[in-house]
This record gives sequence, structure tokens and C-alpha cells, in this order.
Amino acid sequence: MKGHIHTIPLALALFLLAGGCATPSALFMQTIESGYSSGMYRQDSLMFVDPVGDAFLLRKLDTIPIKLWTYFIHASLPQAEGRKHNPSTGNFEIGKTWPIDSERMLNKCAEIMRGYFPEIIPSACEEHRWSPDASAYLPYAYWHRLGRRLSGAQQDCPASTFGLTKLLICLACGWTSRYCVTGQEKALTQWIMLRPDRSVEPHELFSESYRLNCGNIYLTLLTCENVLTKMPFRPDRDRDPMQRKLAYIRNDTAPCGDNYGAWYHFFGAALYGFVRPQSLSTFVVDVESFGSFFYEGPDRQESLLNRSGAIFGAQLRTMFENAAWLLVPEDACTDYLLPGIAAIRK
Repeated sequence: MKGHIHTIPLALALFLLAGGCATPSALFMQTIESGYSSGMYRQDSLMFVDPVGDAFLLRKLDTIPIKLWTYFIHASLPQAEGRKHNPSTGNFEIGKTWPIDSERMLNKCAEIMRGYFPEIIPSACEEHRWSPDASAYLPYAYWHRLGRRLSGAQQDCPASTFGLTKLLICLACGWTSRYCVTGQEKALTQWIMLRPDRSVEPHELFSESYRLNCGNIYLTLLTCENVLTKMPFRPDRDRDPMQRKLAYIRNDTAPCGDNYGAWYHFFGAALYGFVRPQSLSTFVVDVESFGSFFYEGPDRQESLLNRSGAIFGAQLRTMFENAAWLLVPEDACTDYLLPGIAAIRK
């Protein structure tokens, strides 16, 4: 019996005595307490309620502390190491000016939405949230797993969710393609792969995803993010065949910067901006940029793309809620990639 004491920690007992009556299912707890492998779980369809996936997500979160410590010791993330080997041209410098005009991109998206109307009417749905099982477990989740760690039943160190939402955790860790699947990722990837190299523009990706998701803007942005962020921490991510299809959208002196990060940071920030107030979403992306400074080094373009994405997402939500996409003038400016980008593409 001694080996099972850790399964009912003092924190859980106090929680139940204090009136917490909801308890997670046996399957959820079995998944939490089973051995963990990072390659064991990936959703295969749209699932807004996914208790087993939530359990795997929480256990995968426990792999983060040792990874962060390792990255801190080496002072770099794997993808940053990979970029050190990228070729450069002349005196390459990271751009210091905005690469994307969010208002002009908003005009372009309004044009796209009008082009599909009335066959497709824009809509939105609730974001991915913790399942009832996970919500019942979270109040004592850290202490339960800490007890297991101290007793030797769990090898990795527990990580707290700090009260963060499921969507934010998945975005911050690059895991939406595992735990927030839309079911349209394969079709969008196939569409990208049929395009010439360096030809896909952000609005075109939005347009195809919008069509595939029947106008659901939340799922549109999430599908783009899921396709863009697969395996974001591998060192050779820039050489992925799909990534070569994407146009260079940074405003550097030459197309040698982290274009992979540029795309998924913009769409990830846009997704979060779509479901949160602009003040909160811009604060969150600024915090992310601050953290990246210590692990990946300064990248002004990434910071600006984070900001422009968050602003664009918030503006897109307002435009959708007010049906303002119907009112944008047809002659509104839509050339959202700012002039410096055109120059470095030549």
C-alpha cells in the first residue's frame, strides 16, 4: 500500500474537504499516471472536448522544465542553432521596420470574405478549452504530480499551468497541431504543396483555409497555425519542403531570416488576438518576445510580426462582429506587405 499513497496527496484531500465535489474520470487519471512518451498522442479530427488529450497535454507539459533548463545551459533553442548554419548574403541585417500592415491585410481579408459571399457566410465558434475532467483536476494537478515525482512514480518534474487556458498553452508551446486539430490540416497542406516555391502569400493561405472551414474564422486561423507550426523545434525546420512554398514575409535586408518563425508567429498571434482583447493579446506576445530574447537572441522582425498579428486578429474579430467586411470600400488599399519586402525578393 505504501507505493500508492502518492495517488491521494494531501492537497487533493483538502480540496475535497473544502467542497470540491467534481472529480476527473478514472480514464483521465489513468492517463495522467501512466508512462509518458511525447509521440503517443495526436488528435485525428476536430474535438472540442478531449479529456484523454488533455491528460496527455498536461503530462507533456511536465517535460518542459528539464528542456528549459537544458536550453538555458546551452543558451539557445534547437531551431536557433539550426539558423546559425543558414547561408547569408553580404552584410545581412535583421529589419527594424514593420513587415506587415495589419489594416491593409484586414482590407484584403474583407475582400476575400466578400468574394465567397453568399455561398460562405463568416462565422466563429468557441475556442478549445479544458475538458470537464481536466477542469476538475487542475485545482490540485501540480501537487498531485509533485507527489508522484517525490515518491518516484513519475520521472519528470511537474509543471504548473499557472491558470492559463488550454489554447494559450498550446500556442506558447507550439502544440496546437497535436491538441487543437481542426481536421482540415491535410487538405490545406496539399493545397500548399501544389504551389510553386516561395509563392504562397499570407492572404492566400487565409483564403484557402477560410474556404475549407466554411467561413469559420477561428478554425480558419487555427488550421493555418497548425499547418505552419508542425515540429517547430527541430534545427532544420527551414528546410521543410512545405516551408519552401511560403513567400518571404520578413522585412530584412535579404531573405535569410527566420521565415518559418515569421509565418507561424503571425498566425498564432492573430489567432490569440481573435479570441482575446487587443490589449491582452499584445501584452502576451510582448512577453513571448521578451522570453525569446534570452533563448534565441534579439529578433526585431519576430517581435513586430507578433505585434502585427495580435493587432490584426483583434481587428478581424471586430470586423466580423460588426459585419464591417461588407462595408470596406472595393478600392481600399490591400498591399499589406510593406515596400522593403518587395525589394529583397528581387
